[in-house]
This record gives sequence, C-alpha cells and structure tokens, in this order.
Amino acid sequence: MRRLAPLVLLLPLAAACGGGSKSSTSSAAPVDAVKSAAQKTYAAGSEALDLTANVDASGQSVALSGKGAFETKKARGTLQLDVNAAPITTTIDEVLVGTAVYLRSPLLAGSLPGGKTWLKLDLTKLHVSGIDLQSLLAQDPGAELKRLQELESATKVGTDQIGTHYKVQATSGSIRDYDVWVGGDGYIHRVVVAQASPKVSVTIDLSKFGTKVTAAAPPPPQVYETKNGSIPGLGGVGA
Repeated sequence: MRRLAPLVLLLPLAAACGGGSKSSTSSAAPVDAVKSAAQKTYAAGSEALDLTANVDASGQSVALSGKGAFETKKARGTLQLDVNAAPITTTIDEVLVGTAVYLRSPLLAGSLPGGKTWLKLDLTKLHVSGIDLQSLLAQDPGAELKRLQELESATKVGTDQIGTHYKVQATSGSIRDYDVWVGGDGYIHRVVVAQASPKVSVTIDLSKFGTKVTAAAPPPPQVYETKNGSIPGLGGVGA
C-alpha cells in the first residue's frame, strides 16, 4: 500500500466533467453539440460532482468514490472521498484553491510534522511515474471543460437515461479519448476517462450547475507545505 499511496492521494485531483439528466434532443453535429455543451457548462460557473474511480497499479487495486463541488472559473472547490484498497479503507479530504491543493487523510497522519493536519501541494509540480495528472486527472472541471471546447472529433453513440452519449477526441494532453454525455438541458452530465497503463478509469457526474460553492484554504498553522511536489514519507511524487 505504501508504494500506491501517492497515486491514491493524488487521484482525488480528478474532476473531469459529468452529471445526470434526460436525453438531449439536439440535432447539431456531434462536435458542435459537445463544444456547445462544454461552453454552457463552463459558463454556469460551478457544479456539484459525484466521482467514482478505479486504479490497478503495483499489484494493488483501489476503488474510490466521493462527492464535491467546484467553481470552474475560479478553480476552487472541495472533494471528499472514500478509498478502498483492501484490506485498507480510508478517507481523503481535498480543498483546491487555484494551483494549490490541500489534502487531509489518515494516510498522511504519520508523515506530517507535529500539529499539521493538511498537506499543501503545488499542482504545477505534481508527477506520478507513468501518469500525466495534468491531463488524465485534470484538477478542476473548468480545465477539462476548456479542453472539450477544442475537440478534434466526436461521434454520437446513442442515448440513455443520462443523455446523449458521444465518443470524443481532444486536441491536447496524453489522454485524448473521452466518453461524454450531454443532457437535454444542454449541459455536460458525465465524462468517462480511462488509461490502460497503469490501469485507471474515472467517471464524474455533474449536477446543480451555478450553485454557490464555498472553498477556503485551511488555517496556515494546520498546513504543511511541500516545496518540491513530494508527499513526505511516501515518495513517488515530485517534479
């Protein structure tokens, strides 16, 4: 579990896009329909999210589930996760403020200096071997919504209870293929992103567009700030 801990702690930075609604009735071309939905969702300014993810790495399987809320234009939000990496179960709390992410978890309790309960990381310095966190696990929905406005292609798959399902290909990032659902209200309601090696899949559902979000950095006396993007005592992360 120690080798996998950096990945488990950083996976909550995922917040691609998603949600749940009735089917879209748009007759626009697939690329235009997805771009328009991404623009509308971004313009809403905020959204609640439900996240599920699975990771298979270093011989360990990890399942995550959680809820949060983000302001897309201000790049700030909160996320609370339950983590199951049998036989270990734990929780992770995340607060995102700009390019800074604050993490609190029992996994960190023995690695932080006395009196510190939160770890502060600089998103611009994060790296896990074999994983492009800035593209696969976009740290806020706004960043991913911007990418979805610059698609190379999109193909309509069909419709279901979530909305109209599209296969899309973005123009940038190491992970360019997505599954996107657009609801009848014109918002993006679900995005599924997957990576083969290490095996990672992330599903995010969005709802409550435009709802007020409260997200503030923890009190400074409770925060330990890493200078090089590493997680103290765990290794495996850092620019």
